[in-house]
Parts: sequence; C-alpha cells; structure tokens
Amino acid sequence: MYEDYYTPVPDIQTVLSRIQFDETAFPPDLAHLEKLIYAFQTHIPFEDLDSSWLNQPLRLDIPSLYEKLIARKRGGFCFELNGFFERFLKDLGYECYSVFCRIIRGRDFLPPCTHRGIIVNLNGSSYYCDVGFGGPQPAGPVLVGNSSAAQYAGDLFRTEPADPDWWTLSYRNKSGWWENILQFTLQPQNPAEFIPVCFYCSTNPDSLFVKTRLVSLRTDSGSKCITDNTFTEHCGGEVHSAVISSEHEFRRILQKEFDITAGGRHNT
Repeated sequence: MYEDYYTPVPDIQTVLSRIQFDETAFPPDLAHLEKLIYAFQTHIPFEDLDSSWLNQPLRLDIPSLYEKLIARKRGGFCFELNGFFERFLKDLGYECYSVFCRIIRGRDFLPPCTHRGIIVNLNGSSYYCDVGFGGPQPAGPVLVGNSSAAQYAGDLFRTEPADPDWWTLSYRNKSGWWENILQFTLQPQNPAEFIPVCFYCSTNPDSLFVKTRLVSLRTDSGSKCITDNTFTEHCGGEVHSAVISSEHEFRRILQKEFDITAGGRHNT
C-alpha cells in the first residue's frame, strides 16, 4: 500500500528540464544543492489549490507527485514539494531525509508540527533545506549548528539551538532584526509519517490551506503571489498589489503568472 512513497522519481532528466537546470550530470555537492534549491523555487509554485479551491484529495506517493508537479506542471504545499524534492535529491546521490517542523513565526506558543522540511548531510555537516514554505524561505541550504548567517537572494538566514531536540530557523527581516520562522528536529521521518498531518492540513475547515487560496513563486527579482483575491508582486524592492475582481481574472492570473490552468493543466 505504501511502496510508492519510497520509489525513485520516474525520470530525473524530465525533472531537470522542468526546473530548467542546464546540467545533466554533476556531483552531489553543496554548490549544486544551492542551484537545485533555487531552480526548484523559481519554477515550481507553492500552492494549495487542491484543498482551497478544487476540492481534490492530496496524494504523497512519488508517482502521484511526479504526475502533478512535473507532468501537469502544477505546484503544491510543503508535504508535496519537500517530499518530492527529498526523493529527487536522493536519486541524485545526496544523503538526506525529511523532518517535522513547527511554524512559530508570529506566535508566542509552540504549535503542533504542520510543516515538512529536509535535512541534507554533506561532508560531515547538516543543512536545513526547504522548497515548500512559501516565504520567507532560504533560497539555498542553511548550515545547522552554526549561528553565522547564510545569505541567499538578499536575505540572511541562520539556525540556532532551541532545546536539546530542536533547532530554530530565523531570518533578518526588513526592519533589521532577527525573526524566528520555524523550528525543526533532526529526527529522520519516513515519508508515510506525513500522511496524517497532510490530511489534517488539507481537509480541516480551520486550516489555512482550506480557507485561503495561496499561490507563490520566487522570481529572479523577488516573488509573486496570490492570497485569496489579491495578487502581489515583489520586484526589485518595489511592491505592487492588485485586487482580483472575478473568477475569470483569477484564472487568467494563474495562467499568465504561474502557468497553471483551472483543473491543473498547464499552458500549451
């Protein structure tokens, strides 16, 4: 029943083509990990349209994720994006695994774990990686166990110990002070362990991913996103927002800005 959660990605070269990664053969090193994360974030959107709009069930097995993210050129949220990216990295030769995370940004309490992250082990060091947070997220790996900051796309990120079992990922916000984003554990999790929490996040009426239509994509000059009926683009330090006035306009923006059509088929 769960075998497909552990199967290899059907076609590595098609994935590399989807994220417009020019190299086809390369070592599993830190430099290429940085490039892969950035390419994934700039070509595969973070989105929750199956749960917030299309009322479709989510599947986390690798063949289903490949069909959705690669063949149909859709996006997904953390359980889908980071789940697929972890398998993709393994197939490229990286030593990595998924971990549970809890989102603490803007909260003064410890919430349950409702996020999936990735730990990559390289040359005796561990790195936190994430292609499924939506933002703010680092556009590259962040070293675990070193409070020195990593800079990607103009943003600074760092990890610090929270307690014996948890680490905090934070970033320096526009006001210049460090803001905590999430906490993660280094305990490896099997892919099937995320099925219950993914079901909760995608079906519970109180879940953000059920109540709010979210679509976001990193760009070379910033980012663009949809939050319910607002389209926002961050470009070169400037922010432009527009109200989405109709369902027709929503579909048009999905197609034009994210290459997603209603029902999940991409532009041809």
